Amino acid sequence: MLLNRKSAIERLRELPDVFTLNTAAALLKLEPGNASTYIARWKESGLVSSLGPRTGVHFNLLKNPLADKELRMEAIAYLFPGAVIGGVSAVHAAGWTTQFPRQTEIMIPKRRSFPAVEDAAISMRPLPWMRAAKNWVSQEGVVPWLNPAFALADCIDQNIWRPDPDDIEWDEVNVADLRLAFHQFSLEMPEEWSEELEYLGQNADQGDLLL
Repeated sequence: MLLNRKSAIERLRELPDVFTLNTAAALLKLEPGNASTYIARWKESGLVSSLGPRTGVHFNLLKNPLADKELRMEAIAYLFPGAVIGGVSAVHAAGWTTQFPRQTEIMIPKRRSFPAVEDAAISMRPLPWMRAAKNWVSQEGVVPWLNPAFALADCIDQNIWRPDPDDIEWDEVNVADLRLAFHQFSLEMPEEWSEELEYLGQNADQGDLLL
């Protein structure tokens, strides 16, 4: 028997801030089909939002109106174990560029398919890449941020983004990290960066002499 509206609201309060269809079905003691109906109605009422249309991960906005913002990365980590933030997102977050990505770029271990996530650009990487990325984490978290050097090298390796020299904040760049990352990807430094890299190298040499 379906729950009445009041009872449905009370039951929603009993669900955690982030939940799945199976969680809702178990806690509400409903068949998955009926639980799905309640989730759809809650979404129509603005009481629940989802990480993405087919993710099966939902935010309980009745219990926590900021759940979709505060617990977004926790939900992504649940849906995509091993995920990391890279691409232009990581380069921008480190202050290496003023270019601002429209979506957070998230890399996940390669799999057969994956659901879309709101306001995120999900891309797959092979397991050797994911293992290497663990050594290039610049900021820990439920979804770690990659070092901008590794992220930038990956952008060029994947033909995602090849910034002009003017797109890079060279004063913020760690040249040693950048060279190491490019070496790991077996990449040559872009020729158009040579002037900036030479200048930074000279400054580093002068700094060593002053020590």
